[in-house]
Amino acid sequence: MEQYRRVSEPIPKEAVMPRVTFLHPEGKSGEVEVNTSLLDAAKALGIPLNHDCGGNASCTTCRVEVQMGQEQLSEIDFDEQDLLDREALSEPWHRLACQARVQGDVIVRVPETKWENPNTAITEAQGVDIR
Repeated sequence: MEQYRRVSEPIPKEAVMPRVTFLHPEGKSGEVEVNTSLLDAAKALGIPLNHDCGGNASCTTCRVEVQMGQEQLSEIDFDEQDLLDREALSEPWHRLACQARVQGDVIVRVPETKWENPNTAITEAQGVDIR
């Protein structure tokens, strides 16, 4: 009977850390602290994600697509929704990685145009889609 934990015993902190999975060529996944932004999770896992404004919610270069676990992210606020609306990205699965904070397990896709590389900022600024 010792193998079962009593209900009154605290759950170890590491047992409740959410898992974030990034669908990216490397397909990385890892556990993060609750309230970690998706941008910080991406950095910690070595996912190259653009964030031209430095993570200050003044651009949309860190936009990701939530594939599973939308309800496991912080609620979208007015400023984030406004930025997404301006880019015609008002579907609920679009989030800014700098603003979405992890509450539970999530799977997100990093669109190819959002991968961090020297050509992305130039491409977006010129409005040319290079594939």
